Amino acid sequence: MRKLLAAALLIAACKSAPAVKEVLASALVDRSGDSMETAVTVPADAPNGGIDFENRWLFDRFGRFRRTFGGTGTANGRRYDVIKIELPNGEKKTVYFDITENWTRGS
Repeated sequence: MRKLLAAALLIAACKSAPAVKEVLASALVDRSGDSMETAVTVPADAPNGGIDFENRWLFDRFGRFRRTFGGTGTANGRRYDVIKIELPNGEKKTVYFDITENWTRGS
């Protein structure tokens, strides 16, 4: 019986690992908020029209920043806040927030 158990364990140990799927490095980049398709969803119950949520998300993601533009628009039945910021190193970013649920709730 021990020999059978040892043989079964040996066979199990020799089994090849499942194949690892290759992923391009560009696919690993977190693109949250860099387009309407990847817009960050503002929760329906976010207070202050979601502005506090947006500012907190931006700070958590980028650290200190300065807002250089903010606007609201609609596309494909959804409502978006588009925020342009500048980082301390001069880098500029545009971030999209989907505010549909928060906007609808506030109406």
